Amino acid sequence: MEPEELKEKYVGTQCVMVTPFRKDYSFDEDGLRSNTNFLIENGVHVLQPTGSTGEFYALTMEEQKRAIKIVVDEAGGRVPVVPGTSHSGTAMTIEMSRYAESVGADGVMVVPPYYQMPTLEGIYEHYKAVAESVKIGIVVYNNPGTSKVTIGLELMRKLAEIPNVVAVKETTGNMILALRSLAQLGSRLSFSMGSGEILAPYYYISGAKGHVTAIANFAPRFAVDMYEAAAKKNWDEMIEIHSNLLPYFELESKLTEKNMGTMYISMVKEAMKMLGLPGWPPRKPLLPLHDDEKNELRKALIKIGALKK
Repeated sequence: MEPEELKEKYVGTQCVMVTPFRKDYSFDEDGLRSNTNFLIENGVHVLQPTGSTGEFYALTMEEQKRAIKIVVDEAGGRVPVVPGTSHSGTAMTIEMSRYAESVGADGVMVVPPYYQMPTLEGIYEHYKAVAESVKIGIVVYNNPGTSKVTIGLELMRKLAEIPNVVAVKETTGNMILALRSLAQLGSRLSFSMGSGEILAPYYYISGAKGHVTAIANFAPRFAVDMYEAAAKKNWDEMIEIHSNLLPYFELESKLTEKNMGTMYISMVKEAMKMLGLPGWPPRKPLLPLHDDEKNELRKALIKIGALKK
């Protein structure tokens, strides 16, 4: 897929796919194939394997490559596949991006290098080097929660000048920055709300064309219905879906604060287990939910209508 085509198709519900494991923490390849078809059949518009939600940092490079190829092959061109190819160093990011291109990925999603905090010039040179190494489109993953740096408007303008940088996954949580970026660069780049359904309505009202979702792994219709309501400018329906999901996001916030660490992946994987979907368990250093947390999650899933009593 040419970069300009990816820009046009990087819209709608973009699922950051989990990497399913077995009880012994080995990679469940058949489970990933099954999940790929489940998401496409339920209307998800873009698949994003091996990102943060896919626990790419806990995969070997061979597992990451295998996961990318499985999703590309199983999707079979039905929807764009934009895997995460990030790494702490530029050379490894290039290696993974070239691999993704070689097996037919439609683009790659790249977060700034993590661990060492590079300068703004270093971040630019990182993206430039990756872009020059492949011909497919690049999605800039603006996520200071993992990279420790925020790509501000000035740097984003500069990145937008790189021909095959075509989209942004906006995950800063800074709505002022998000809205300014959308207003000033929305004609050049396709912007998606990377923080999921919790902030998506505000971005859609401001003109965004897509949002990135983790809950689609177990409840894709909620995410798809929100996008479809936004596309029709049916704001009442969109807000109704948003309000319905609040019990889930309130629990996520509560458990994250209680455990002083990210809980959304463990929650998504536990929800998938409850619904009979491949996914569980998370791989260490992430841990499964405790029994009391599982009970709270079950109640939240019942409240939002994802699970029957």
